[in-house]
Amino acid sequence: MPFSLAEHTIAQTEPLKKGVYLGLTRACIVADMLEWENTGSLTTSGVRYDGVNRPSWVPLNTAFPERTIRGKNLSYGVYQMGLHIDIPHVLEKDSGVKERPSTRQTRQAIIGAAYEMNDAFVNGDQGADPNRFEGVEKIATALGTSQNIGSSEIDVRLSQNPTTATIQAFIDRIDEAIDAVDGREPDFALCSRRFGLTARSLFRRAQLMGDHHDWIKNGLKMGDIRQTLATAATRPMFVYNGVPFYDIGPMVDEFGAESDIIANDYNEYGSTSATRVFFIKQGRYNLQGLQFSPLKVEKVADTLEDRPVERHRLTWLTGLGAWSKNCVSVARGIRVA
Repeated sequence: MPFSLAEHTIAQTEPLKKGVYLGLTRACIVADMLEWENTGSLTTSGVRYDGVNRPSWVPLNTAFPERTIRGKNLSYGVYQMGLHIDIPHVLEKDSGVKERPSTRQTRQAIIGAAYEMNDAFVNGDQGADPNRFEGVEKIATALGTSQNIGSSEIDVRLSQNPTTATIQAFIDRIDEAIDAVDGREPDFALCSRRFGLTARSLFRRAQLMGDHHDWIKNGLKMGDIRQTLATAATRPMFVYNGVPFYDIGPMVDEFGAESDIIANDYNEYGSTSATRVFFIKQGRYNLQGLQFSPLKVEKVADTLEDRPVERHRLTWLTGLGAWSKNCVSVARGIRVA
């Protein structure tokens, strides 16, 4: 049975494991929003059916027709995320520090794993890095033109004072991308910070208020487990047409350098400086998180043979399964910067 990360977090009783999960939910939008299937295997196979078996109307004394849907065989693997954290003994034993280095370093590693998961979810490309899974950009591209919305640039930069017609064209593109997802009801949308700020301004101008005033009480579905946690999934930038829009944030390295996970300067679909908005339908029959083992941080050595440090290890074996041809759509060609 699949569980959300919030459900995994609440179920933990061991303090270290609970801290690991809670740290991840507070920083990782993707891990918090998806349901995760514990596969128990390195690959998961399934069949995608794009059609349905349609019965016929027949005379009472006539044999029934036979029809079988042709499915598409799919197989997805899990990929390992890992890190060693070495703490010098002398620093760990220093009684003058406010917080032990092992505690701070492992917390930062968990946050780093959250950022890395966000980035892989969007930009994972096995052609560039065969050691991580394909992200939703590659998945949407492979699904074809029906899931990639936009053939020309829509310039809605606030500095250009977009006209009413331009604002309506922008809203139309968002509506088309929402309509392209299974059930016409995405679970969430991922965007850049600049897009979110621009969209909120445009919706105010168009007098489309959206449900953004009290997300925790009014935005979550009744009984949603996230109501009990302050997590990344309880903080959308705004809600439009029932869809929460999230700023997926930056990718941050160990030196503090930031780069946008969803950029604002893509050269595509008639624009030389566009952004993208990803609409996701998640679940075991749509887009699903797969994991062989959940995120784990453990101490693996009190000291190393060749140097006086203790070692901690972070591991996470995870992947992504796209079981529906309508599980992802992308609005493209929108210029916001």
